[in-house]
Amino acid sequence: MKKVLFALSMMLVFISYAVAAQSRIAVMKLEDKTGHHEYGYDIGEGVADMMVTEFTNTKKVRVVERAELETVMKEQNIGLSGAVNAQTAAQLGKILGVQYMVIGSVNEFGTKSSNLGAFGVGVKSHSANVGLDIRIIDTTNAEVIAAATGQGKKSTKAVDISNADILPTNVSMGSPEFSSSLVGKATREAVQDAVSKVIDKIGGSWQGAVAAIAEDGTITINGGENVGIAAGDIFKVVRKGEEITDPETGESLGSEDKTIGEIKIVEVKPKYSKAKAVSGTGIQKSDKVEKK
Repeated sequence: MKKVLFALSMMLVFISYAVAAQSRIAVMKLEDKTGHHEYGYDIGEGVADMMVTEFTNTKKVRVVERAELETVMKEQNIGLSGAVNAQTAAQLGKILGVQYMVIGSVNEFGTKSSNLGAFGVGVKSHSANVGLDIRIIDTTNAEVIAAATGQGKKSTKAVDISNADILPTNVSMGSPEFSSSLVGKATREAVQDAVSKVIDKIGGSWQGAVAAIAEDGTITINGGENVGIAAGDIFKVVRKGEEITDPETGESLGSEDKTIGEIKIVEVKPKYSKAKAVSGTGIQKSDKVEKK
């Protein structure tokens, strides 16, 4: 019995470490640039909900519930239209305690039909097209660390098919009616396409910072057992370069970061780790650390 309990406890510890090592993200409502407001549902909201599900299904990131995000946005008096810049997204992300914020837009959402038979009689071709643009914002510096497009296209040829099977209106985008429709399938495909292009960039890779440097050169970083760090792990030390700002909008365009050395973990504590430099010089407090 004791052996079983020990095995179960070790399994729970392993799972907790794996979860902690995953990036935590939040998905904002996407901006609707399609101009289609007659369908009876909020396209940007619906696509964001689908994206939360898709990110969760990858099991590579932890995703904040959208209700929690919207509560914070209301508290901060930030609009829910989806038109949010990187700085605002980063601000929200820090309040939520997430590493990355997902923002973006729905640029294409609709259907087309055409006759295939002679003289306009016979089989019709129906197609649905959905296009997305998403960006991943690092909340520590408001930089765009990844961007992707998502494209979804579904088509069918039929003599008799209802409008509800192509593009249902006045239903929830999470409903079975929408999911089984032509445009619903195209939307899901576009979401999966976009998520798959960025998940490897943000999934399961912890990033932290140098918290302290002792007189003997021992370097302390702000992550330990809680984020899955182990003795012997190698991290590269990165220093943020000069921030580049758009002179017209004032928006941050990022910075040219520089790798200044590498460190090796020698001791791991619950919430911090100690390391020794294996290459480079001049490592300073607040320099970023990334798993090599």
